[in-house]
Amino acid sequence: MNSCSGRRPRIMASSLSLPQNTITDILSRLPVKSLTRFKLVSKNWAHLTSTPAFIAAHLRRSSSDPSLLIRRYRIQNGSEFGFWLITNPTRKFRSQLLDFPSDESLLRLPKIVGSVDGLVCLDVSPCYASDFVLWNPGTKQFKHLPFPLITSSKSNPIWLVFLGFGFDSFNNDYKLVRIVSFKRNDASPFLRVEVYSWREGVWKEIEESFDSTLLCGVPEGVVVDGSLNWLAIGLQDFADRKFVISFDMGREVFKRIALPAVTRFGNVKVMSYMGLLAIAVYPLVFAANGINMNRFEFWVQSDGEDGSKHWTRMVAIENFSKTLVPMGTWRDREVVIKHIGVNDRENYPSLLLYDPVDEGTKRLPVDGVDFCVEGYSYVESLVSVNEEAKMVVEQKHSRN
Repeated sequence: MNSCSGRRPRIMASSLSLPQNTITDILSRLPVKSLTRFKLVSKNWAHLTSTPAFIAAHLRRSSSDPSLLIRRYRIQNGSEFGFWLITNPTRKFRSQLLDFPSDESLLRLPKIVGSVDGLVCLDVSPCYASDFVLWNPGTKQFKHLPFPLITSSKSNPIWLVFLGFGFDSFNNDYKLVRIVSFKRNDASPFLRVEVYSWREGVWKEIEESFDSTLLCGVPEGVVVDGSLNWLAIGLQDFADRKFVISFDMGREVFKRIALPAVTRFGNVKVMSYMGLLAIAVYPLVFAANGINMNRFEFWVQSDGEDGSKHWTRMVAIENFSKTLVPMGTWRDREVVIKHIGVNDRENYPSLLLYDPVDEGTKRLPVDGVDFCVEGYSYVESLVSVNEEAKMVVEQKHSRN
């Protein structure tokens, strides 16, 4: 009778059931937006996709193909800022404007400190890098962090602040590092360093510091194999040299890394390449001493046969234009280069991808008149901005 009634026969749910492992595997391959919708469809799926094991499995998959997170704003006054994602699923680049939280404090030209495991750390302070937010663009969660311990005063004003955000695999913790420089009467600054622990939810000041060098360049540190790294210039006996100051997030200690001699004559950008510390050296826009290089060089630090570290030059390009500025790496293997327009026909910046191995170049779909652009690696995840997700971190990194 049912076959002639015109009704669709009811299929028992059990006949369509799949093994739990299969369901988990399928769902872990989906984007966060789809998983958020599925939570409204099924209570079972809502529970499954909220477990630490599933969030960790989803993060491991998404980490294999990161996107490029672009911060763009108008150069003259910082208005019309926005965050864009560039994805590359089929080698045809696509860009997407991200929905940004409408919290009033986030509308003051937020600066990206770092992007790790789907968590983006933002500096939302007007000065002195003193107000921070953790933001997950995928889940749209955000959280204001406690204010730092080290502050500025009339008697002891802050001079410079350098920051870094990364993952400490030794302690399974995300950490925000704040290096505060106070100017003294002599040439060397007085430094104080504090670290925010995501697991503990508090700031602590550490005694560790470094001397005979002055941090310079981009204030945000670059994550390389469990360390945060900043460019520095030497002082006193090292006045004619450049270094990388590296902070081990697990042991919470600094070390100084000498750079190749060629860095004395050009700009230097610190970056990560294939899990190794790397630098790009490129022409200065203005050379105070009249000595300038006209080429681009890409160097990588690796282990020698005797276990010591040494620098190897991978690429040297002669007659490199001053309008090309290296910004970092995407997928840890392609250099992101910003092209700065210098004439009426090209009065806007654009982004290029450069592969140091095959020396191929591709243009990315982000440009705009009078806009400044900055790029960071980003992976989509379900990781919470709160410490409650620490079990997720432990499971994700214990299986790497």
